[in-house]
Amino acid sequence: MTHPFQPADPSWELLRRSGRGRLLFETWLEEQICELVPLEPELEASLAEAFQVQPPQLQEDGLAAATRQERLQRFKRANFLLQVEEHYSRTKAQRDRMIYSLLRCSSPGRAAELALAIREGELDFATAAIRWTEGPESASGGRVGPISLEAGHPALNERLAQANEGDLMGPFAVGDKHVLLRLDTRISTVLDDSLQDQLIEELYQGWFSQQVGRLVRGEKIEPIEYLPA
Repeated sequence: MTHPFQPADPSWELLRRSGRGRLLFETWLEEQICELVPLEPELEASLAEAFQVQPPQLQEDGLAAATRQERLQRFKRANFLLQVEEHYSRTKAQRDRMIYSLLRCSSPGRAAELALAIREGELDFATAAIRWTEGPESASGGRVGPISLEAGHPALNERLAQANEGDLMGPFAVGDKHVLLRLDTRISTVLDDSLQDQLIEELYQGWFSQQVGRLVRGEKIEPIEYLPA
């Protein structure tokens, strides 16, 4: 697709220097997309009737503005729906959440004693954490989360990823602390309609940002296609 501006165009140079070139290309690219997506006349008329033109829009801009979101949504779904399953599989680990209990103390002996007492049922983890953990988790009885697996310390993440609910791990050293760790709940994401819409939006935004980046650098982009089922 031909670049919408020539490098020598003084208007483009002014926008580029002002830092507004990206916004211009985002708007231009959305316009190109909307031109590809037809709507049923009845729907188009209904959207236009319900739309209120807001300054600085002109009255003649009303139809394009009224139908923009519907056209964009149809484009997103048509072009990216088939990529959802693969995107979900690739990013599922980032979306899953877990709740775990954490106890950390400086004394390896005390950590070992607490681990034994908890395993033997002589001491509740939350009670032990409130009294002995040396971190802010003491306020919640050692409970942390829900949190993404990738958001925690690598030493914890590795163990939590392999654990079953209820598993008590440790003590093991993390920096200058000796840690007890228990996986309480694993919250696995489900690919429902809401998440599907979110994934489509992520795929579209990734593609859209890539195209705009190329235009900002003065590169051509591939012709845009609308691929309805």
